[in-house]
Amino acid sequence: MFLKAYRLKSSAALKGSEAKKLRARLELAFPHISVENLVPAKSNVTQLKILTHGGVPSIVYCVDKQPKFFELDGGQLVPTLYTLWSTPEIVPYFTTHEGVLPKLTNGADLMLPGVVPLGVGLSMYGHFKKGQLVGINLTNNSSAVAVGQLARSSDELYMCGGHGVAVKILHLFGDKLWAHEPSLLQQIPMVKTKPLTTDDFPALGASDHQRKTPKAEQSQQTDVPHPVTEDVDTNGVESSTAALSLEEEEDTEVEASGTTDESTQETLLKNAFLAALKNNGKKLQLPLLTSNFYRLYVVTEAAEQIDLKKTRYKKLSNFLAEMVDQGFLVVREETKGVDKIISVDLEHPELVNFITDVKKSDGSGAAAETPLFHSELKEMYIVSDVTAAFFTKLNYKRGEGIPVGQVKKIVREYVSKHGLVNPQTKLVRPDDVLLELFGNRECSLSELTSMITSKMQHSYQMCSGKDTSGKPQIQMSLATRSGNKKVTLVSNIEAYGIIMAELIKLCKQGAAASTTIVKLPHQKHEQLQVQGNQIRFIYTLLTETYKVPPKCILGLELAKDGKKKKK
Repeated sequence: MFLKAYRLKSSAALKGSEAKKLRARLELAFPHISVENLVPAKSNVTQLKILTHGGVPSIVYCVDKQPKFFELDGGQLVPTLYTLWSTPEIVPYFTTHEGVLPKLTNGADLMLPGVVPLGVGLSMYGHFKKGQLVGINLTNNSSAVAVGQLARSSDELYMCGGHGVAVKILHLFGDKLWAHEPSLLQQIPMVKTKPLTTDDFPALGASDHQRKTPKAEQSQQTDVPHPVTEDVDTNGVESSTAALSLEEEEDTEVEASGTTDESTQETLLKNAFLAALKNNGKKLQLPLLTSNFYRLYVVTEAAEQIDLKKTRYKKLSNFLAEMVDQGFLVVREETKGVDKIISVDLEHPELVNFITDVKKSDGSGAAAETPLFHSELKEMYIVSDVTAAFFTKLNYKRGEGIPVGQVKKIVREYVSKHGLVNPQTKLVRPDDVLLELFGNRECSLSELTSMITSKMQHSYQMCSGKDTSGKPQIQMSLATRSGNKKVTLVSNIEAYGIIMAELIKLCKQGAAASTTIVKLPHQKHEQLQVQGNQIRFIYTLLTETYKVPPKCILGLELAKDGKKKKK
């Protein structure tokens, strides 16, 4: 709804009485939410009348310049992502996989195959009516990435056979409504989903007392005061010893967890520091305040929120002093308490060998993973019991998915291999296997394909470049360009769904070499060209980062042996 720019028709601040009416509408629409937290009494509420790119008029309500709600045709109020982040319980949620998010940002609705079921059986998709407002989050982050309306009721979603539209997207992260006020932009909060434990699955027939979690029992036992006795017997000594041992174990666990947390924070800080220099070192406006360097560059590169107090440095100045000692940068004190970075060493060996994590801001404050592979939603046909006899002859198992476009090719190959085409009528004559599928009659190849697919289950599958079955091998080779310069050429990379922009970025950072895409004459395919003999580096990158099996890569024998010739 807001993927493309909308036109602002008018903007007006609401009077006190009008803001009061808005709160009343919100109380009716969301009775389980405290409206005062969403629209405080002393806040500035603005009403924006807009016209979307599709020509649909709408009204957006901003609280202190930040969009909080918008109206649909008919007056229904819809919370924006900013509202869902501050008050997540305002709507129920549907969860989808990370690979689906790029499809949503391209304008697609949330399809049913991409929805993670909420339960089993009839409660698989909850108990909601058609048009119900729902938030959409990811399997690795419970914060909302979009909000929309159910395209069907929960019962209809269950009965529609696992395909079709589940949620019509109204507003999502990164659209024009989210970016309405640039000075108040927020990133997606990183709230990881709570993993299930054995406590969430009590034994069948267990009593209510047995179903209590150990933490609850522990808290109840802690609240009960232990009686103090003057007479100490042997059992009392044993009990005291056991209690002391338990306390010592707890202290040890606390110390161990504290050490682990400190080590994790220090690793996070060092990686973010190196990534900041790697990605932005050439663009730094030196001299630069150390505080600005940390706030603008280091924090934005961190995979999670950094807490300096949980590191052994405790302060930024102590950490930077150690980085100065290691030779990464030079810091000069301009005045008392004001430090500036005056130079950085981008040729530092540790920095040269450091490969930044393939991350980019997803709008979460923490950085989110940038996909290494292209993900796409593919239509599939599932081999059923009826068609299993036919497909098992072609090495397809019962329950295996076959892409829609490949079914006809498989049928054609089967008919050609067994010589089933009647030379006079050009129709397919059934053999013993096909006889059970559509009877003893001749038909065209298209009719045969349609009859086979009608007996298969239609489904969808999220596919990425990690599937290497049936793909051509990646070919690495060396060539000589003008000036007798060697270059490394890599072909067939796109067959593995690898995102070329991210691969080029990793090659430039890791190999410190010029990297480009070369168009091959009279061919659709492209080649990756990297300056110098980078065979071994590319092989390591493809096998370790992209998890391409070594058997799928040719040309490793052209790599340098790493031995320098004696003069």
